Amino acid sequence: MSAQRQFSRRRLLQVLGAGSAGLALAACTPVAPQAGQAGSETAAESELSVLVCCYAPPDLEVRNQVNADFEAARPGVRLAQELLPAGQNYFEKLQTLIAAGTPPDVFDMWEGYVQPYAANGAILNLDPFLESDPRLSKDDLLPAAIDGGSWQDHLYALLIGFIPGPVSLYYNIDHFDEAGVAAPTAEWRWEDVHSAAQTFTQDTNSDGTPDRWGVAFDLWFVPWLHWIWSNGGDVFNRDETACALTDAPSVEALQWWADLVNVDRLALAPSLLASMQGGLNAFQTGLVSMYLGNAWDVGTLKSAQDLNWKAVLSPTANNGNRVWYMHFQCWAISSQAEAPDIAWEYIRDFTFAYEPAIQEIAPTIPGIKELLPSFDNETTRELGYQPLLDLVTQPGILRIPGGGEKWDKISGLIQAELDLVFAGEKSAADAAAAACPKVDEELARA
Repeated sequence: MSAQRQFSRRRLLQVLGAGSAGLALAACTPVAPQAGQAGSETAAESELSVLVCCYAPPDLEVRNQVNADFEAARPGVRLAQELLPAGQNYFEKLQTLIAAGTPPDVFDMWEGYVQPYAANGAILNLDPFLESDPRLSKDDLLPAAIDGGSWQDHLYALLIGFIPGPVSLYYNIDHFDEAGVAAPTAEWRWEDVHSAAQTFTQDTNSDGTPDRWGVAFDLWFVPWLHWIWSNGGDVFNRDETACALTDAPSVEALQWWADLVNVDRLALAPSLLASMQGGLNAFQTGLVSMYLGNAWDVGTLKSAQDLNWKAVLSPTANNGNRVWYMHFQCWAISSQAEAPDIAWEYIRDFTFAYEPAIQEIAPTIPGIKELLPSFDNETTRELGYQPLLDLVTQPGILRIPGGGEKWDKISGLIQAELDLVFAGEKSAADAAAAACPKVDEELARA
């Protein structure tokens, strides 16, 4: 298993099967307190519990400062923040707390999870807060913030920030300069990556194994969804009643990237990636010239010693299309929160303070229109992110996986087959044919 699949924020959500998710949520569907009804604790004597997943040290510094400022502005309010580092079973813990009737007041939510949690009554409808809040209304939010955080036309999660995935093609400037290859651009297609990787892949001792590789990527559902969608394919049919992986565009996309590993031998195989602790680490060591990665890689790369790197937006498919997975980082309030008004003030104030402060570490597009200028900074300009502000307003450019609460199990079923493809043991067509009946069975499950 690659390091990215082990430690990515989103990958952590796959630790729990969809069936147990539904049971845990259904076990606890209390009547939600309404905005303006603070429950048994008042603002003067409130403890607000906050559950956070997958933090990093620079991120923690920002969080602690935001929390200190919140407490200072509200004497008597104390924040009890619990932090789960990457690698922990975040959603397993959250659902256990909900089922036991002891959920945190405020907790992390991500793309695709808002809707099943809202449907099961585990999180509060935020519309009443937005309708009465003097600082923030629904009109102040980007359409993407509303779409990703809503269920049945009501907002249930407040977006902190979102970013496409995999957003960047990171490249080693020295490798490009030494080879006399023009630097990548945002207009590059997959075939341009292939051409450059041919130049950079080197077997200097002629032992049959390259000493330097052209490109690296970590194999998990964000990149393979990105490839499939960009090539015009999909995992499901339009109404999400059947698997569509066997459709030609889906198979072609998967086989193209698998051939880069197994036929052309220009990309690191999964076994080698594992020994190098993932694509990001392989890129940092200088053994790889290009790396298809994510926004949260920026902080690590900035601290890397003796690595001369830059980034451009990830390449389009050979058809010129580019459809990204949308990483959607947001807050939700428990329907069992004893002081929902304080919880609302916290997620609102946190978002206003945190998003501009985190941009240099892990750039994300703010969900609040007023904060958009914070995305225009030295880091985002260096990364070539400026076109994103226009691109993400175009329909169909950003997507989240379908399947609702079933996605975790479905993606695991598909991943098991794709691991065989990228290990050179199956064709993409055979893997899709093997995965689709299992996907169809899961979709049909009540």
